[in-house]
Amino acid sequence: LSISKAKVMVTTVAAILVPMNAVQASTLTYESTVDLEKTNFEKQITLPKFDSSLGELESVLFELSGNVEGSVSLENEDATAALVTGNLAAEISLKKPLPDDSLLLVALPTASVNQELSAYDGDFDFDGASGVKLTDISNTKKESTLLTIPDDFTPFVGDGSFNLLLEAIGNSTATGAGNLSARFETFAGATVAVSYTYAKKDEPKPRKKVPESGVSATILIGLAATMVLTKSKIRFS
Repeated sequence: LSISKAKVMVTTVAAILVPMNAVQASTLTYESTVDLEKTNFEKQITLPKFDSSLGELESVLFELSGNVEGSVSLENEDATAALVTGNLAAEISLKKPLPDDSLLLVALPTASVNQELSAYDGDFDFDGASGVKLTDISNTKKESTLLTIPDDFTPFVGDGSFNLLLEAIGNSTATGAGNLSARFETFAGATVAVSYTYAKKDEPKPRKKVPESGVSATILIGLAATMVLTKSKIRFS
C-alpha cells in the first residue's frame, strides 16, 4: 500500500494594530468686554494665561472689536447751502502687558453721515433749515493680530492672568462748509478676545489581551477553512 503525498496549501493572514499617538490641535478662547461710555477713557482688560501643562503652544491670536456710538449735531453758517459730513469716530488701542507696554492693536470705528443744509437761518440751534441733529449713529471695526514666535508667548503663558490697557479717544470731525459748527456725543466700547492654539497628544489606548483559548480556536478555524487536499491516490500490488 502506498499513498502519494498530499499537497497542502495553508494561507495565514495576520493583522497587527499598532497604537499611535495622534497629535491634535486644540484652541482655547477667552474674552472680556468694556461697555460703551463717553470718550476719552482708559480701562484695564484682564484675561487668563495659557496653562502650558495642556500642551505645546503654537500661536496666540488677539482680536479687538471696537464700537463707536453717539450723535452728531451740525449747523451750516455759510451764506449758501452746503452738503456737510459728520464723522463720529473713535481710536481704540490695546497695549501689551507691562513692562512692555507697546501697542498690540488699534481699531478705528467710524460712522459717517451726510446732510444737505440750507444757508444759515440766523438761529444757532442745530435745527431748522440750516441745522440738524442725528442720533443713534454707530459702527464697529474689528482688528486682529497673530503671534507665532515662541519668544512672544512669554507674557501670556503660566498661572493666573495678564492685563492689557484699553484706551478710547474720540476723533469725531465735520466737513463740507467754510462756516460749520459741529457738536458730538461720542461713546466707545470694545470686546477683546485671546485664542490659544496648541498641540496635545492623546493618551494611547491600552491594547486588549486576547485569551489563549480564543487564539487557538481562531487558528484551528483558519486552518480548517484554508487547507486544500489537492491529490490523494492509493495503489495495491
